[in-house]
Amino acid sequence: MKPGHRVAEPLKFLLARLPLSRRTRIVDVGANPMTGDPPYKDLLRSGACDVVGFEPQPIAFAALAERKSDRETYFPFAVGDGSRKELKVYRSHGFTSVYEPYEPGFRVVAGKRWAQIDERIEFDTVALDEQPQIGVFDLLKIDIQGGEYDVFRGGETSLKQAMAVIVELRYFPLYADEPMMGNVDNELRRQGFVLHRLSFNNGKPLRNSQMDRLNHRKVRDQLIDGDAIYLRDLGRIADYTDVQLAHLCILGSSVFDSHTLVLHCLDELARRKVVPARMAAEYVDTLPDELRSGGETPA
Repeated sequence: MKPGHRVAEPLKFLLARLPLSRRTRIVDVGANPMTGDPPYKDLLRSGACDVVGFEPQPIAFAALAERKSDRETYFPFAVGDGSRKELKVYRSHGFTSVYEPYEPGFRVVAGKRWAQIDERIEFDTVALDEQPQIGVFDLLKIDIQGGEYDVFRGGETSLKQAMAVIVELRYFPLYADEPMMGNVDNELRRQGFVLHRLSFNNGKPLRNSQMDRLNHRKVRDQLIDGDAIYLRDLGRIADYTDVQLAHLCILGSSVFDSHTLVLHCLDELARRKVVPARMAAEYVDTLPDELRSGGETPA
């Protein structure tokens, strides 16, 4: 079943029944369309979200401007902590970063020599807290090759309203002195987020004498990085507004593929008498057959 079909009925159900006064709002830092579809693509295609994105690479920004809908707004800014940086434009554009390559690392990991820098550009970064145009948002998606930590530190006030963050975590160093998984995790926890799930992991083979005899698509022993979903600490769910929980339901259903998150939030909204008590059971009825146990809907 295609992802778009998988989310259609549950999302349609939630949009029709949740008390939503606005569309879900997403801030995308590093919105480069050449690195693949964003995780919120199904929600955007449904017309149920607004996106404010930042992409400093001219080619990538031009691609965004050409294809964007009227629910998307993009700025050619590099987001960080507000300081001046040097952008290293790598031959493989997906690796472009403010960090130098970590040469000992790419000598260990197999694959093409991605670490060739074609251009260096001096530029000023902007902090999220200094960008009033982003408004209130529910999800921050960020993928900027090691610069995520600076964005979190420069966006602490803005992030107080957000309920979720999608971030790339680095397990194996690709760049010299880049913040690794532990640094990012500690900073997000300091700001009130906890790890919910890993949605994707990327690995590579380690260099060895038998490289030519191995299928590199199947033998990928060394973890490199992965996309992680962080949520506002659900242990403090009573502190969150009805609106925040409603938008977290939308994100859980259509972006995170996390249906127990949706049900957890619906139960809380029912406890507050914001939605009917039966709504959680009705949501389960909309899920694909393989996600349900086959038991009857409770009365």
